[in-house]
Amino acid sequence: MPGTCPKILVAGPLRLFYIGPMTTYSRQTLEEAPGRVLSFLAATANSAQIRASLASRGYTADDHEQGWKLLHKASGYLGPAAEPKVDRTANDALAAIDAWDEPHFRMARATLERRYPEQAQFVFADLSAQTGPSALMSVGTFLDRLDALERKLPGRELKEKAADKAQEKADKAALATLELRGITAAERSRLRGLIKVAQTGTAPDPGAEKAAAEAAAQAAERLKNLAELRAFYDEWAEIARIVITRRDYLIRLGLAKRKSGEPEEPSDPGEPEEPGTPGTPGGA
Repeated sequence: MPGTCPKILVAGPLRLFYIGPMTTYSRQTLEEAPGRVLSFLAATANSAQIRASLASRGYTADDHEQGWKLLHKASGYLGPAAEPKVDRTANDALAAIDAWDEPHFRMARATLERRYPEQAQFVFADLSAQTGPSALMSVGTFLDRLDALERKLPGRELKEKAADKAQEKADKAALATLELRGITAAERSRLRGLIKVAQTGTAPDPGAEKAAAEAAAQAAERLKNLAELRAFYDEWAEIARIVITRRDYLIRLGLAKRKSGEPEEPSDPGEPEEPGTPGTPGGA
């Protein structure tokens, strides 16, 4: 394994991770490293023949221990994730709007139909109390139409100046009466705020940004650990392919797959396999 720690870079949509001067791994390759290393280490630990073959090329107890340490580090348990805080503010706002519209619509309609029928027709045209999220739309429409009566929104202007002035006076009188029923300017503002909260939720948790940064740092550290583990595996897996020629040993190391119908691996015969040498019958 190189003496320096691997560097990891993310490049474009392929999400390629760089380690060392010449090796580029995909995310999938890194994620497969723990399983591959586990098979390699377990087979090496349980077979004197495999250990002897690797030892002939410098594989020591320290290398074996390093492999396990890297595996544990890359597969480390980070502890349970913090329970997400349940923000019920948006739900509470929706519930408040849902509870508000039915009695207040009835009261406003009764008041306007008796005293200001033209304004009642304008405010309640195709409008009725709703339930659930639909209440946000019905109350929003109700508030918009009251704003139009107050001339804060368009929709009530008349071309004839005298008629427009008379209508504006009646509109304001209707609003003043609704004020007596509790539908005040402050109440309308409160309802607007509740609708906004119900539709968009509350401001982000001040700790959310910190938690996100910590999660990103943990993810980056995990990738670095996986890259170190993969570098260990690549080195010793390549050496094993060179010095070990028995297929059953390579299967145990995870460096070959059993073919269909191939018998189970035999027990070790008790004699260490002669380490191969590149370019000779015992080598690759």
